[in-house]
Amino acid sequence: MRMVDLSPTLERGIPNWPMHPPLVIDKAREVERDGYYCQYLMISEHTGTHVDAPVHFHPDLAMSIDTFPADKLIAPAVLYDFSEHNLQPGDLLTLDMVLAYEEARGVQVGRGEIALVNFGWMQRYWRTDSQSTWFVKNSPGIREDAIIHFKERGIRAIGCDTVACDMAVIDGVGQETTGHTTHWLPNGILIIEMLTNLEKLSLRSLFVATPLKIKEGSGSPIRPLAFCED
Repeated sequence: MRMVDLSPTLERGIPNWPMHPPLVIDKAREVERDGYYCQYLMISEHTGTHVDAPVHFHPDLAMSIDTFPADKLIAPAVLYDFSEHNLQPGDLLTLDMVLAYEEARGVQVGRGEIALVNFGWMQRYWRTDSQSTWFVKNSPGIREDAIIHFKERGIRAIGCDTVACDMAVIDGVGQETTGHTTHWLPNGILIIEMLTNLEKLSLRSLFVATPLKIKEGSGSPIRPLAFCED
């Protein structure tokens, strides 16, 4: 099977949600000075490709990332590629678009599987220079009818190549996010954000990732892989 790495490199300057602490990487130990090489990391639970747990928005549910099985994010996945639609900041993926995609390709995500939504956002706008924050301050999202559709399919997780998956963002202002607040997280459906290389996937693949076992974690960085049989 063909393996696709779905995470970007963790490096200085990568985009992060403006209210989250930035990724800090420091060469704390050098061979010449200390006898060995080691870097120091300061990292948010929502840095780079990461997964959101229900407590990220619902602390009363006691569903932190460490309460989920280690294999929660190991499952068959279905690609929903809408990159050709060239959706803009604030635009929403609708149920009609999802149903038309499924009918045209003869594929749909099922119970216990993972939906992977590609807006083409990571491919077009990911960068690590002084303009990197545009990526997280602007993005399309998913309309509530499509959000409910995925929930009713019984998925275990959904992933996107944007900063907040269902939530559209315009000039740094987040719009409605009913996947986080109402339909996905409260029902134990995990949300994976900032996936890359989704355009390289086959329609179906095996998605493999596992979060760090962070006590009371609101989420975790992950290194996801997809195995494709073309």
